[in-house]
Amino acid sequence: MKKNANLTPLNILVVDDDDNIRTMLNKALTKFGHHVSLEKSAEEALAALQRSHFHVVISDIRMSEMTGVELLREIKEMNALIQVYIMTAHSNLEYVIQCMKSGAYDYFEKPLKIEDVLETIQEASRRVSKWNKLYSKYMLDARNKANE
Repeated sequence: MKKNANLTPLNILVVDDDDNIRTMLNKALTKFGHHVSLEKSAEEALAALQRSHFHVVISDIRMSEMTGVELLREIKEMNALIQVYIMTAHSNLEYVIQCMKSGAYDYFEKPLKIEDVLETIQEASRRVSKWNKLYSKYMLDARNKANE
């Protein structure tokens, strides 16, 4: 997959207790120009989300203190526009339904196919670009009305 210069670089938070998964995603996503932060747990992820703005969160579904579904719900309460993707080695229909009902954009089965992740992140980048244009237009229109 080639890097697309038209896409918006994203701030991405990867949450997984597996060092290898975090490292692999970090290398692949930074290679495509994204800014990646890595956390080992849901609690660390929530703290990072309080400190910084993220467009995308990619989280494992099974973590020791909080599930990915619980983290997803917390994230959506904080900011509904954050695009959340769930990773799982234990895929089943119940998990998929819980994730989608809770606002996940998609889920990845482990072992990860990095091409699928990169393709999905390109879609996320397109959405962020579209949202940014809409927001800029809205702000410009509001300023123009205020100056009338």
